[in-house]
Amino acid sequence: MTALLTSGHVAAKALRFGVVGVLNGLVYAAVTSALVIGLGMAPVPASVLGYCASVPMGFLGHRRFSFRSDGHWTAEALRFAFTQALNITVTALSMQAATQWLDGAYYWGMAAAVVLVPIANFLVLNLWVFRDQRAGV
Repeated sequence: MTALLTSGHVAAKALRFGVVGVLNGLVYAAVTSALVIGLGMAPVPASVLGYCASVPMGFLGHRRFSFRSDGHWTAEALRFAFTQALNITVTALSMQAATQWLDGAYYWGMAAAVVLVPIANFLVLNLWVFRDQRAGV
């Protein structure tokens, strides 16, 4: 178990990434659903706000736990913010497509975002955002 938590192997990083991602996905889904159902907000802006609510936890979780980065945090934060802006765009487009083509079923847009974004995100975070990772300890 210790090796899983500290290993620099891509499979270990992917598993740690998944743990942080599931938590972020839950925050995103909870905030988005609360805004749509509880406040009657339109799904696309609710989705963007839901995504934004999960970003701070995502940065800290991925930096310290998933990728165990030793890089300069401000440079990583800027790269992370750029990546998240792209992710928010994909999330909003997924929500727009779902609500426009699937009779307003916003939950399909949430599902698409929860599947599509993490795949691309892992690659970008591992190879670019948190490129200064500690060697496997």
